[in-house]
Amino acid sequence: MNPSQFRNQSLGLQSIKIIASNEWRAFKHNKGLLLSMLMQPLITYGLLVMSLKENLSTVNYGGLTIPYNQYALTGVLTFFMTTQMSQAMYRATVDKEYGLLAIKFTNGVQPWHYITGMSFFPMIGLVFQSTILLILGLFTGGIYNIGLLLLSFLILLISLEFWSSLGIIISTRISSYEQRDVVMTLLFSPVSYAAPTLYVFNSHSPIIIKILSAINPLSYQLKAIRTVAFGIFNWADVLIAVMITLLILIVAQLILKRMPLSLSER
Repeated sequence: MNPSQFRNQSLGLQSIKIIASNEWRAFKHNKGLLLSMLMQPLITYGLLVMSLKENLSTVNYGGLTIPYNQYALTGVLTFFMTTQMSQAMYRATVDKEYGLLAIKFTNGVQPWHYITGMSFFPMIGLVFQSTILLILGLFTGGIYNIGLLLLSFLILLISLEFWSSLGIIISTRISSYEQRDVVMTLLFSPVSYAAPTLYVFNSHSPIIIKILSAINPLSYQLKAIRTVAFGIFNWADVLIAVMITLLILIVAQLILKRMPLSLSER
């Protein structure tokens, strides 16, 4: 059976449940990953942000004067979101390397089912880290408004789908975990720090920073998250974040439909 034939078969939404269930089992059995995810909020927010707060007491954002740790907490959330792309890349690379992707497709999993199901692993990780960060924020006064912050999590999860899909796309072009690590090293730092995650851009910011920020999808996602978290509600920012995610989902589905598959281990 050739790929163009078996990709037209479908298990329906049941395939999303099957893939998500497999991802949940993989997540809860990875004790080393859980420990790493536990430490990241403690280090990034508990040490870095709280240390910077001593020198940066308040931030002016959207006409509001906000304590620095409240402003930075939303930026830390997006750190966790972008790093979860690595998990999507890892899981998708395993599927491709050992022929599991071809097996799933031959058994009726459609590309968009696959993308949705494979996003479950990064989603659990993000919720886990966000919960720890939320607890830290409650104890340190790092939350502007708990209700608004929880509402902004919806934008965070939508934006996570962008990074998960991008990770799956990249996995179709790499053939080893070493390549994945190189890609993450080269991609994560420029993306995370060329957006106003822990600082505020102003008219005096270097032009190269402004250019990198303008072409960085994280900048627009961060604006959407903050407009909700701080009660500003600029819906144009939210719409842009949603459209970016929809665009990458379409691209990822087209790539998966056309990529060559192999049932043998590489």
